Amino acid sequence: MQIRHITAAAAAALVLSGAAAEARTLNITVVAGHPPITIGVAQIRDYFIPEVDRRLAETGDYRINWVQAYGGSVAPPSGVLEAVRTGIGDMGYVPHLFERDKLPLEQITFLTPFGTDDLALLMDVVEKLQDEVPEMEAAWTAANQKLLAGVGIDTYHFVTKAPVNSVEDLRGLRLGTAGLGLNWLRDTGAIPVGAALPDYYNSMATGLMDGIVTFESAVLPYKFHEVAPHITRVNFGAMYSSGLTINLDVWNRLPEDVQNVMLEVASEYQSRTAQAYVDSGARSLAAAEEAGATVADFPEEERAKLAAMLPNIAREWAAGLDQRGLPGTRALETYIRLSQEAGITFARDWLAE
Repeated sequence: MQIRHITAAAAAALVLSGAAAEARTLNITVVAGHPPITIGVAQIRDYFIPEVDRRLAETGDYRINWVQAYGGSVAPPSGVLEAVRTGIGDMGYVPHLFERDKLPLEQITFLTPFGTDDLALLMDVVEKLQDEVPEMEAAWTAANQKLLAGVGIDTYHFVTKAPVNSVEDLRGLRLGTAGLGLNWLRDTGAIPVGAALPDYYNSMATGLMDGIVTFESAVLPYKFHEVAPHITRVNFGAMYSSGLTINLDVWNRLPEDVQNVMLEVASEYQSRTAQAYVDSGARSLAAAEEAGATVADFPEEERAKLAAMLPNIAREWAAGLDQRGLPGTRALETYIRLSQEAGITFARDWLAE
């Protein structure tokens, strides 16, 4: 979608005698495949947009006419990157976990599970990684968009119809999850089923899935506990999963003042969204338990056993990217180093050959 500016002549026609000219109006459409019950989308609606509006109103030079197209009304979760690339949407909430081919380096936390549940700490590490591995930004540029803010989500657990108390209980279970999270079930005896958040409830209700692997803040708003009342806190770790982006052609046409405001608010949006996910995760599990769900911790020895059962998915991923001429190994080694410097430990050594 093109940004339309009021021409000088048209603006002049709107000016009353002795009054200042009206603010120039910019039209921007924001697209998301997920509905606003997804925290990252809700924070666009409830914080990013009104805060940009508030700061622009302080100067009065520009105003934005926002069109908010959420819940797949323009593109499904897996289609937002393309929608923003082609200009169908000016901005987008891009769940890059569905873009393993076009944004392969962004997948790194999903290939190194069993790390930290401290989402704010994780996002600090990701920002440093992006600074040290410029090929990450280059991939967004190749998709004709600028990453304004990264979005992380709180730690992942099992949400199942029957209790999961050990790795043996996974055998034969059809477990749904998204993107490269399917790798967390390899060699475990479980049957991975690829799907997205909006699909999980019905899939479990109709028997297509026996459970899911999802982040804790999603449980209550999507009502997963109604069809899968056993929540096992295994702590696969917080993940870097999505991004708030803007079409590069649109971005380059924006006035510098508007760009600066967007960058400032996007940084705050990233931090606020991370905290909102963590807070919501705690409330989500507490409310599900109140509603009758069972919430239990996966024993630490079983978590360590589960991590050890997996093939070295991190090394596999890195080697595959190396073969494509991308810095897979360099990114992996840099990420683990930055994580260790931040005090993050993993349940297994992903750098081991």
